[in-house]
Amino acid sequence: MDISKTRFYVGTARGVLLGTGDKPTDIKAHKNEETTAVSALSDGRNPSELILGYESGFAHIFDIEKETFTKKIDNLEGDEGVVGLSCLKNKLLVIGKKDGVINIWSKKKNDYFSLDLDESGSLLALSANKNKENIIGTGGEHNDLKLWNIESKQCIFKAKSLGHDHLQLPIPTSVRGIAFFNHEPSLVACCTKEGHVLLYDERAQRKPTIKFHEEKASYSSISSTFKDTQVFVGTTKGYLQWLDLRQSAKVLKTYTTFTGAVTDVVCDPLEPFVASVSLDRHLRVHNCETKELKSKIYMKQNLTKLLVKPIVKDEEPKQAEAQVLDQEYEDLFNNMEEVHDGHKKTKRKSDGVGQKIKKKRVKNA
Repeated sequence: MDISKTRFYVGTARGVLLGTGDKPTDIKAHKNEETTAVSALSDGRNPSELILGYESGFAHIFDIEKETFTKKIDNLEGDEGVVGLSCLKNKLLVIGKKDGVINIWSKKKNDYFSLDLDESGSLLALSANKNKENIIGTGGEHNDLKLWNIESKQCIFKAKSLGHDHLQLPIPTSVRGIAFFNHEPSLVACCTKEGHVLLYDERAQRKPTIKFHEEKASYSSISSTFKDTQVFVGTTKGYLQWLDLRQSAKVLKTYTTFTGAVTDVVCDPLEPFVASVSLDRHLRVHNCETKELKSKIYMKQNLTKLLVKPIVKDEEPKQAEAQVLDQEYEDLFNNMEEVHDGHKKTKRKSDGVGQKIKKKRVKNA
């Protein structure tokens, strides 16, 4: 992850969107009328668009190129705050509310359906499976992991509870984050407030295929990594863990440079770098393998959500330059004199490099 070629967009507890500039330390603040915390942040329907969800229950669309908010989405169902949102391949925005209402929003209309939650249950995490169109994962307080088909509005997978402890009490699972894997479309992982990281295979069984539990941890966020079936999880205790969830769960590395709860984590899908934000108001970028802190940026506000976008340089100027050079070479050969049967025949004169070469050849003759 080249910091100079990456843009970081961070939501804050005051509703402000912060973005880095050409230099990582050049931070721009973008404000609208919202004063509640940014509770969800996602890519939009095109590369120049971001979608923000707020605890107030509204969502806003932000244009990266214009650096301005372009639309407020206020026709959403549900009475509580936005807890998760994703943009599907068919350009539909899926926006989840804490009270379990899933909005399926487009420019023309807003459709929705409600999750069947217990009285004490809530929706706290929502994520889309980028490998399977129209599939999302949900979970929350007293609300185990479930997979939903947005088109049919039906639950296609429901995780089974973790059973009972040695006192025969139900083991609680309060899901705080959900992660899908780029090359394993049937696998999904989630982290819980109670210190569990669970890996499920929807083809196999409703019970987790891999379970990891750390009693002292309380997980707040999760991200899949550049390697299959490995995840990064942030904790409310102020540290970050790299976990391997293959044959048996184990901690690969622990990162302890934080002085506040980790609120969000994003791993580079191709390179060994991980970015995170925390309540100590810093954005950090670590090298996963060496644990080296590559960048630490103070952003002045409590940070809640993080989105990382690479800068795609415009290659059109280079292509145009190449076309000009090709045209010059073509003119060069088109304007050279031709010789037939010992007599010189010349083509029509034209400007450019070819004209200069022709004059020189005639003079030497």
